[in-house]
Amino acid sequence: MKRNLRLQKLIEVIEELKYENSLGIPIIVEGKRDVQSLRKLGIEGIIIPISKVPIFQVADVLIEEGIREVILLTDFDRAGRQYAKEIIVEFESKRIKVNRSFRRDIMKYTMGLKDIESLYNYILKNCEDYFINDW
Repeated sequence: MKRNLRLQKLIEVIEELKYENSLGIPIIVEGKRDVQSLRKLGIEGIIIPISKVPIFQVADVLIEEGIREVILLTDFDRAGRQYAKEIIVEFESKRIKVNRSFRRDIMKYTMGLKDIESLYNYILKNCEDYFINDW
């Protein structure tokens, strides 16, 4: 797939992520820099950084709040993949649906991106390269 087509697909994924998040589906990320990157991309809904909180506590709070679905955006490195597995096991054991499709699609349409905190800069740089002014 050509680089500019991947970028267009990535932007579509981000727009869909914004929409799903605007419907009240929280995004689970690792840290506050991930939150900042997503905010710069225009995502305004609930984003929950969980690196400093035990996963089971996050799940319990979600259940208390009546939240039954989340979007998972952990980093793409080995540690992020392992963290994602742990989150999925814990959340799904408590009947919280974990949407992994955005994480998978972002990995698919970015080349060499290792973490969510770099997503904004990745898109900004590539949009400048291709003169896409929507961002």
